Amino acid sequence: MHTSFDDLSLVLGEIALFRGLSPVVVGEVARASQVLSLPKGRVVYAAGDRPRGIYHVMSGHLKTAVSSPDGGEKVIEILSPRQAFGVAELFADAACVSTVETVTPVVLLAVGREGIFRAMEQEPEVARRMLSAMAERQSSIERDIAADCFQSGTAKVVDYLARLAAESGHGAGRIELELEIPKHVLAARLGFTPETLSRIFRELSDAGMIHVHGKQVTLLEAFSRQHLPCPAPRRGAAAALRRTGQPAGNWFERAAGSDEGRMVAWG
Repeated sequence: MHTSFDDLSLVLGEIALFRGLSPVVVGEVARASQVLSLPKGRVVYAAGDRPRGIYHVMSGHLKTAVSSPDGGEKVIEILSPRQAFGVAELFADAACVSTVETVTPVVLLAVGREGIFRAMEQEPEVARRMLSAMAERQSSIERDIAADCFQSGTAKVVDYLARLAAESGHGAGRIELELEIPKHVLAARLGFTPETLSRIFRELSDAGMIHVHGKQVTLLEAFSRQHLPCPAPRRGAAAALRRTGQPAGNWFERAAGSDEGRMVAWG
């Protein structure tokens, strides 16, 4: 997808990693950037690939997964809008361990490694932000590992729904959410089968906690009273469940105008 230099600079200025940097530094990054519009099921990079750059999710969802020799798959992360990925892989200078694949149609901003390295040479703040992004992801992974070790399946689902509701700024009453990723992907992320996820949803529904109808998930007042004691300030869109109707800026509408893009290799 072709995006003008000015539009790329505008997009970069809205991303936390590059916000507030000098026009010269942003220009270096913009010259190494491209917008990719990808369909569901497209692999961004696979285990064994060499890292080529970092990626920022503009819309849609992706999964990060690792595979066993016998073909088993473990989903270790769901990537959502405004998240970046590929940072640690870029600086490790080694083959990627995981595979990142789209689970919905996705629009990404891809920044080539040379552009990142040139920006770091010109502005040390870029390196500090990259380290901060890696530290935040490490902390998130450690929290997820702790949950996998110590929480039951039902507790994982409850905690997941409670965190999503809090992140979207809702902490009381009925909360209407929409499931934006396939249920089998959500189940894999939480560490069990789709059948187990369906059973847990059914048990929570029978207990008067939630109501599930297709992609629609309603957190009922009983759920809010028990698991959402205080309203939380709005911090952004939920990871895999989010409320619908978010507006998009003009540059985003132009960038997302194509239904399908193609991966372009950096030189």
